[in-house]
Amino acid sequence: MMRIEIGEASWWLVLLPLGLVFAACGGRSAALGLAGLRSTLPEEARGWRAADRGELYDKESIFSYIDGHAEVYLAYGMKGCLARRYTGPSGEADLALDVFEMASPADAYGVASYDRDGEPVDIGHDGRFRYGWLSFWKGSFFVSVTAESESAAARDAVLELGRSVAALITDDGAPPPLVGELPPDGLDAGSVRFLHSQQILNTHLWLGEGEVLGLAPDTPAALAHYLRDGWSAHLLLVDYPDPGRAERAAAAIAGRLLAGPPGGGPALGQDGRWHVVQQRGVRLVVVIGAANEELAAALLSEVGAPKGGG
Repeated sequence: MMRIEIGEASWWLVLLPLGLVFAACGGRSAALGLAGLRSTLPEEARGWRAADRGELYDKESIFSYIDGHAEVYLAYGMKGCLARRYTGPSGEADLALDVFEMASPADAYGVASYDRDGEPVDIGHDGRFRYGWLSFWKGSFFVSVTAESESAAARDAVLELGRSVAALITDDGAPPPLVGELPPDGLDAGSVRFLHSQQILNTHLWLGEGEVLGLAPDTPAALAHYLRDGWSAHLLLVDYPDPGRAERAAAAIAGRLLAGPPGGGPALGQDGRWHVVQQRGVRLVVVIGAANEELAAALLSEVGAPKGGG
């Protein structure tokens, strides 16, 4: 966990290895669902054999499986989870497979963006492998496969099981459109997060106590870190259902970052960094902690107006 101090504000960047706490959940397609998937899951992967037919969890019972971490999935509209264990050959630990059905492909992407650590692998979308844990998203599903003890054989089994589950998910999905509107110059791709809850935002960027931005399931938000010529900044984009909510959010966050009201250009904060808060119809654009005025102004100018409104 990394904390970046900016005066009175603090940024907490947490890369929580969710797969080390619980395994992944998967589904063949939105039409089939988790219950139908149980009958199609692989029975074996590189010598690891299914120990059960798989347990199904809903929004309430999920706490009995991953108590203390279920909030991350619930924040992305989790509908259910399918968990199945695979017993390894002699001398090898078990594998845990979990498939989470989320509210939408955007939410499945969001869960995957919560922790982007690891080695990229060509499995599903945004496949990552680290420390015996594979994760990826596809369609409305986030999938995780975890080896309880890493070995070369276990790694091969984890990857094979992941590929098999990915092939069962017939829906593809696409990243949220808002993510595609982040300016590309200087973008740290590994820092991009998609979210729509204050809880998840606080994990990656601390802006103070309380529901500062009024985030909810109907407010897609994209957060990213930028580095240009050695100078850094964060950029946050939020789209609201109506201009009134965007205006209230702009006023609230301006009160945390700026000495004056939102809507102007870059302003130097008491922390010695530059910030911008600007409402554009239903869109809120916030540049946070820019190292200089030029970077803050450039990021602001490169963000387009929301498509289809604002």
